[in-house]
Amino acid sequence: MRTFNSMKEFKAYADEISKTYKYGFTISEYNEDFSIDVDGHVRLHEQNLTELPIKFNIVTRNFVCHYNQLTSLKGCPKYVGENFCCNNNQLTSLKGCPVHVSYFECSNNQLTSLKGCPKIIRGNWRIEDKYKSYPEYQKYLLVKKIEAL
Repeated sequence: MRTFNSMKEFKAYADEISKTYKYGFTISEYNEDFSIDVDGHVRLHEQNLTELPIKFNIVTRNFVCHYNQLTSLKGCPKYVGENFCCNNNQLTSLKGCPVHVSYFECSNNQLTSLKGCPKIIRGNWRIEDKYKSYPEYQKYLLVKKIEAL
């Protein structure tokens, strides 16, 4: 991921990135840690990305980075208001995942564990059956049972 020497340099790069991809996105905040907030969707799917082009902090709607060649979730937002989809990449780890999502899909990767998965998943978690016995997924199921009471 690119590094910056000044906020001015970062803002110029962020503005360029926000218009580069097929669907674009609107930056609502430039943060001191050189991350951005987006009030809306971020759609970076099917762009043949090997890494995210910029560091995200908050995305209020969907964050979709599936069907790329990502090997890491470095730069993913901490909070996603709706769906987070990182399926069909080359991920071996969920390190860097958002802490909070509404729906989570991470299937069709090369995951060696589920460590780093979101702490809060408000809706469904879509993943292959082979991972459903892992402790992180079992914890998710337990929370869903408690919420249903």
